[in-house]
Amino acid sequence: MSATNYRKKIIDDYCVLDTETTGLSAYYDEVIELGILRVRGGTVVDQYSQLIHPEHPIDGFITALTGITNEMLAGMPSISEVKDAVLSFVGDDVIVGHNILFDIRFLNMGFGDEIENEYMDTMQFARKMYPELDHHRLSDLRKHLGLSNNEHRAIADCITTQELYETIKATMSDKGLQIKDLWAENKRGSHSVGVDISSIIPNTVEVNEESFFYDRHVVFTGKLEKMARKNAMQIVVNLGGILDTSVTKRTNYLILGDNDYNTILHGEKSSKHKKAEKLKLEGNDIEIIDEFTFYDILSDEGVLA
Repeated sequence: MSATNYRKKIIDDYCVLDTETTGLSAYYDEVIELGILRVRGGTVVDQYSQLIHPEHPIDGFITALTGITNEMLAGMPSISEVKDAVLSFVGDDVIVGHNILFDIRFLNMGFGDEIENEYMDTMQFARKMYPELDHHRLSDLRKHLGLSNNEHRAIADCITTQELYETIKATMSDKGLQIKDLWAENKRGSHSVGVDISSIIPNTVEVNEESFFYDRHVVFTGKLEKMARKNAMQIVVNLGGILDTSVTKRTNYLILGDNDYNTILHGEKSSKHKKAEKLKLEGNDIEIIDEFTFYDILSDEGVLA
């Protein structure tokens, strides 16, 4: 799915999609559950839910996070085996999801083909509608808006996401807002607050507040294979990101070099990785990204060709 399929629309007919995975890397991790809601006229009319058998056993962190066990996945179909059913269910609908590009990358990798549907990201809508919130995770928005409880399970998260999108639509209607009002040109000067890596400062005139890394605390660990870490840090800062040297409760993204991510497959995790997982289980807004997913994000931002 190309970033050119990203849309910002107010629609009543669509599909909501969510996956549960063993991590955030479509290159190394796997889908273990898939949920889809079909929505017509703003109301859920059908659903698709399926546990997926991964090639590798899941570890205790994923079970603690999702409640999904290896026993539950035994005998379930592989991701490639559900391709036809998923594509048939979605049809030509616009796909709606929270941070949806991650889900789509996993499906593209698992299917061995690109899903061509247009897609919308409720996280981007939420950042515009509720700028007063420090975080825009689905759990934060559920609490703020009194939505149905999301449980790190695919269908439950789909329900919360559908309610979120419909709430945003209703709020926009009540306030007389249109898409162009939310996404009016809104750029500001170089963003350097909180950057404590003294040698890395923004070298751009403007920072796009819609950037993936905008105002997010980012920590790098391990050697990057395709880019000098300093260059990668410079790009993140230019996109409005805030660099930190260690993983703390304020960290939003831990980016692992390729070699570091590969060690996970052998049951090894760095101290930063273990701390990030601990913080996530405690409810902190932190995610772990591998090097190649990082490059995918930069490509979506138009930074890399």
